Amino acid sequence: MILEFSFVRGVLEKLITLIIKLVDMLKVSAVTIENLKNNKFVNDLPEFYELKNVIENNSWHNNDSVFNHTLAVLEKLEDLFKKANNRINSYLNQIVDRNTKKQLLFLGAIFHDIAKKETIVKNVNLTSCPKHEELGSVKVKNILDRIDLSETEKDIVVEIIKHHGSIHIILDPKNDKLEEQYRNFKSNNPNIFLELILLAMADTLGSQLKDNSPDEFNFRMNFYNKIIANY
Repeated sequence: MILEFSFVRGVLEKLITLIIKLVDMLKVSAVTIENLKNNKFVNDLPEFYELKNVIENNSWHNNDSVFNHTLAVLEKLEDLFKKANNRINSYLNQIVDRNTKKQLLFLGAIFHDIAKKETIVKNVNLTSCPKHEELGSVKVKNILDRIDLSETEKDIVVEIIKHHGSIHIILDPKNDKLEEQYRNFKSNNPNIFLELILLAMADTLGSQLKDNSPDEFNFRMNFYNKIIANY
């Protein structure tokens, strides 16, 4: 009898712990641009707010913090959502488990540069963040455990972060293997291809590349727009 009571008590304690954890989790719908700007999640997502102190300076960023850049990317991404055609909207509105693909992409955008704090390198006045995508996909796992996501949804966000820089590397006007590499990129990321394209577009639009290198900016955006138009 005592053993049965102990077993039941153990099960109840685990259940209560799980319920408390679920209640304390952030809802994806609550993580909005406005709430991020208003510092609502300073205690819940401290890693994100640490990006205020990470300053980049290169062809894409003019002494801009990763925090400000990320907010700009989110705003551009929402603009792209509003302009999306019916087929893209239908895809993005699909529910994975508890959240839509659009919501998971938005989370991926929030954390796409989360590891730039650890990877930033300064060379004279210029900065770079080598392998921030790969490290970010590892770092974000702990953060995603605080958000109301299924394991499958967490994996999707992680993959978006891990691969979001791949298309940036490929899209070089001087790259004579661009088409081949693009086909490989598409075939290697069949489940998040559209997400990566939309994030790359927002990432580009949310940078200062247009001012610093307009020809490169236009080359990239024309490439993306063709993909979206034919999706």
